Amino acid sequence: MEKSPRGRKPSRTRGTHGVYRKPNPKVQTTTLWDFPSQQYGAGGQGDQDYRGATPAYVIWNLLQRYTNPGDLVVDPMCGSGTTLDVAAELGRRALGFDVAPYREDIQPADARKLPVRNDQVDFVFIDPPYSTHIEYSDDPRCIGKLDAAGPEYYAAMAVVIKEAARILKPNRYMALYCSDSYRKGKPFCPIGFELFGLLRERFEPVDIVAVTRRNRTLMRRHYHTEAEKGNYFLRGFNYLFIMHKP
Repeated sequence: MEKSPRGRKPSRTRGTHGVYRKPNPKVQTTTLWDFPSQQYGAGGQGDQDYRGATPAYVIWNLLQRYTNPGDLVVDPMCGSGTTLDVAAELGRRALGFDVAPYREDIQPADARKLPVRNDQVDFVFIDPPYSTHIEYSDDPRCIGKLDAAGPEYYAAMAVVIKEAARILKPNRYMALYCSDSYRKGKPFCPIGFELFGLLRERFEPVDIVAVTRRNRTLMRRHYHTEAEKGNYFLRGFNYLFIMHKP
């Protein structure tokens, strides 16, 4: 499921005819990625106001590098449909699933039990909940109801990762986008390290990318003031784990 706060406004630049538009993405060549907005270009990918929107340029970069036109892409936690929109723009086929479908082209399904046959998919992208920070739905199957401070969250994500390995063709790629979890006064939860360990059980690592977080919280000065007073850190980046199925 996608994750960024509701109400974030995209940055825009002036086009050749004086019309403001979001910049177009470029292929990233380092392991530090940054982009000024959730969407890119003149169109829109997913819903930028969805409370959990994956940055579209992240998916764009992954599909440019690890897929070809006509390939089948699956997003088992599809959120507002960003993966579907980026895939369509790039000429890839795509299936999106979610326990609480946001729109009609997202199929209802639990990421732990997908209606897809073994070894059928060319690329899998997963943006799971990062503990219980966002209330996604009332569905009891929602992994976003599981606290990352306990073992149930990781047990559920182990099944999601197993399912991704099942549907992915051999010698193809997948990616998982996530952040660690911290609440003031609560234990730090290194979600990234824990999920990377689970991924290593079924996939070979290709690379680890740090994606700069641009969200409403990080733009508010009082959040930074409180972090200084409380001697804790705000989440400044997301992990992007790129993996290969042998």
